[in-house]
Amino acid sequence: MNYGVIRRFLTILLCFGITECFCQPGTTVELTKPKQYENRTLGSEKTGDKKFTLKRRLYQGMVTHYNYYFNANNRLNDIVDRAKMGFKDDYTKLLPFYNYSLDVTAQDGDLDSVLYKCNAGILLHDLRNAWIDNMYLLMGKAYFFRKNFDSAEQVFQYINYAFAPQDKDGYRKPIGSNESGTNGVFSVSTEEDRSILQKIMSQPPSRNDALLWQAKTYVEEGKYGEAAGLLQILKSDPQFPERLLPPLHEAIAYWCYKQNIYDSAAWHLSKALDNVENREEKARREFLIAQLYLLSKNDSLAIAYYNKAAEHTIDPIMDVYANLNSINAYNDKSGNVLQEKINNLTKLAHRDRYITNRDIIYYAIAKIEVQKNDIPAAKQALHKSVAATVNNLQQKSRSFLMLADLDYDSKEFVAASNCYDSVSVSYITNEADKNRLQQRMAALKIIVQGLADIHTEDSLQAIAAMPKAAQEAVIKKMIKQLKKQQGIKDEENASPNINPAVRGNQPAATDLFATSSGAAQWYFNNNALKAQGYNTFRQQWGNRPNVDNWRRQAAVNKALASNALKTQAKADSMTAKAAGTAGELSYDVLYANLPTTPEKLKASNEKIAKALFTNAQAFQNKLEDYNPAVDTYDTLNLKYDGNSYEEEALFNLYYCYTQLVRPKQADSVKNVLNTRFAKGKFTATLQKGPAGEAGKPDAATEKYVEIYNLFVEGKFEEAKDEKAKADKIYGNSHWTPQLLFIEAIYYVSKREDSAAINRLNSLAKMYPSSPIAERATTMISVLQRRSQIESYLTQLQITRYKEDESAPIVFTTPAETVNVVKVPAKIDSVAKPVSVPVAIKVDSLKAPTFVVKKFEFIPSDPQYVSILLDKVAPVFANEAGNAFNRYNMTTYYSQRLKTTSIKLDDRYNIVLIGPFKDAAAAIDYVNKTRPITGGRILPWLTANKYSFSMISEANLSLLKETKDVDGYKQLLQTALPGQF
Repeated sequence: MNYGVIRRFLTILLCFGITECFCQPGTTVELTKPKQYENRTLGSEKTGDKKFTLKRRLYQGMVTHYNYYFNANNRLNDIVDRAKMGFKDDYTKLLPFYNYSLDVTAQDGDLDSVLYKCNAGILLHDLRNAWIDNMYLLMGKAYFFRKNFDSAEQVFQYINYAFAPQDKDGYRKPIGSNESGTNGVFSVSTEEDRSILQKIMSQPPSRNDALLWQAKTYVEEGKYGEAAGLLQILKSDPQFPERLLPPLHEAIAYWCYKQNIYDSAAWHLSKALDNVENREEKARREFLIAQLYLLSKNDSLAIAYYNKAAEHTIDPIMDVYANLNSINAYNDKSGNVLQEKINNLTKLAHRDRYITNRDIIYYAIAKIEVQKNDIPAAKQALHKSVAATVNNLQQKSRSFLMLADLDYDSKEFVAASNCYDSVSVSYITNEADKNRLQQRMAALKIIVQGLADIHTEDSLQAIAAMPKAAQEAVIKKMIKQLKKQQGIKDEENASPNINPAVRGNQPAATDLFATSSGAAQWYFNNNALKAQGYNTFRQQWGNRPNVDNWRRQAAVNKALASNALKTQAKADSMTAKAAGTAGELSYDVLYANLPTTPEKLKASNEKIAKALFTNAQAFQNKLEDYNPAVDTYDTLNLKYDGNSYEEEALFNLYYCYTQLVRPKQADSVKNVLNTRFAKGKFTATLQKGPAGEAGKPDAATEKYVEIYNLFVEGKFEEAKDEKAKADKIYGNSHWTPQLLFIEAIYYVSKREDSAAINRLNSLAKMYPSSPIAERATTMISVLQRRSQIESYLTQLQITRYKEDESAPIVFTTPAETVNVVKVPAKIDSVAKPVSVPVAIKVDSLKAPTFVVKKFEFIPSDPQYVSILLDKVAPVFANEAGNAFNRYNMTTYYSQRLKTTSIKLDDRYNIVLIGPFKDAAAAIDYVNKTRPITGGRILPWLTANKYSFSMISEANLSLLKETKDVDGYKQLLQTALPGQF
């Protein structure tokens, strides 16, 4: 029996059955062909012209699969693999969800080839073959990896529509309806019958895969609502194939990751661990899951997944960080637990397996030592980290940076400067760290030079103060040390010349060029002989330069004198300086540099004063570190009273105290300036401010007014940037309490409570007499109890409105008021002068009705008092409404006035108070409230940002419709001239 024939027959039969089940439901392609190809018929256009016979089915499927799909799919996989190869994880941060970047895949030119293959595979073949939907899916993926998300979305939508289930007559079944054949169960996916035979012989339909890729595309486009809806439907779909459950969990995890919902992202990602290509990617996902659990405060699961990642990974760096993070995940910060972590990490460092990664381990130990506040131990661990570095230059830079920061905080500025110089800026990825590094490197070079100058002059003065005999002994000792360090032979201790007559009794000199063996070897090719000769020469002659007359000591001294400054860091400051200024190293030269006379001592002190002043300025202006600047200015003024920098130093000291919000010390320095330098330039600047045109505010004041307006108008990011720039130029001497208060309100609205409290504390300390200071103190107390207050409020049934949403206006019975409007007897001294009209009697308001642009003023109608806010952000408009509400509750508590904030348009917001019985009652409220608004109610809002008026219900409705603010103002001016 011919088994080969039977085998081929069964294969054809199986292929026939399978292709019959999975042939496409009849897609069509519409395209406009170029003119030269108008008469050419493509394979896709012949789809309906011929019967789909077994031969045609086999041929079309085979060619589409192996000539197009296979090659295009492999090329797309290669593109992703290349992106993964070029991707490097930073295990010190939260890992990206995928180990490749779409920015990289989008730049790969092979994507064009993939798209070409997909288009050709579809257009050149019968659309009824089983691989058309797979070609479309591949096309959508290619657009996705090229970041053409709109095109990818259209392709996936087309797959969902064109390859949806059809009935026996070829009509598409409504997706999700009872007619879809799901027996009443809601389903949008395509049911798959994946028997063992079908899994072996055919590719599954791509419609269900396209739904998942559609959700991923939505996520990349930022359409999180659409993605969530689709993913939730697929998650609940009973017909969704089991093979796609891991990719579904992966897509849900990605959505949660992008939304910072870390606990859900970790759980769903743990269900997608099988959807990876290899063990290493599985370990990476386990590491990411651990990070996500750690961010969601689930330490036990984080530790478990860190241990899994360490067990599965083949990457030694991931292994180290997984073990480190597992140890650090214990949230207990007590001393015993921290010490236990250090012990475990030390054991880890002693294992041979981690010998090349000890730098990372010691760095982690240093961070824990900092938590223990054991700074010396932290520095020791960092030194070990630097010494243990093999090829990890990034970790070496991190260790040097942390060590430099610790040295800087400990005021060891020389050591800090050396460590900062050892950091490679290119390996520092955090922008804040990079900016701090560059700022401190430049400033510390100045400071270290100043400290060296101070040390030199102090050393000279200390030696000058010694007795004569002690001076002589110290100078001679320093000369010997310096000569020895420079390799110069001391002539006083040199061996005497030997008489030639006696030379015969001396041992014969070694012949350096003689060979000890029979084999001749040139001297300069023998490294051992060269080293021996070099050492013998130095013993005999010292460190001689390679110049003419090298035997003469005077010539040697002269040649070395020009290079003596290079040894300052190694030699004593006094001798190094002397060597740098003399032709030879001698007692007289060094003694001449000592400040032994009053004139020399004064010059030495002036050099120290200059160095101190320069260092203080570097701390103040370049580092903006005001505490060491204050200490340096204090040292300058206390030790060197009457120095030439005293007035400017006092002026700068006043500025530093102001920056540190220490008003008492600042006032004390100001008094000293006024007393000792009453007519000085800096004193005049402090009293009058920077010079400018008469009657015109200085540039700093104008700048901060501009910043204030930006904040009030809601241009927060621009305001923050401009304020940061202005603070670097002008400091905080031009800050106003209004600016600090509205900045704090902005931070409160962003839930950045620490920044808000910082601004409020500055306000209370810098302006204790301001009417806003008391409100700032109250707000600090409230912010510190925010969580407690919010927990209470969440249990109440309260309808909350968005900051740009108007609350409903409820017209109630007008409040009873007096019949005569009077001017208040006393106006708050803090408030700005306001033009207040004379008393208006009720009878004067019974004039005929006024009409302007359809607005009608009827004095007897109930009226609201309205505060019109001009270019004020909604968050501040709401705060204004709250301020008036607080005022009304304490001053008009019996009338129960309602306060409502509404947004009229992009420019105007209105605060409505009332309603009042009639116009006379509203005017009475305005005349009593307006004078104290700037001082008591809205002290943080400048007067040009708000204005008072009144409005009836009918006029309010018309105003909301027409937005004609000027027209309504004209009505009030006509009806009540001078009142509003």
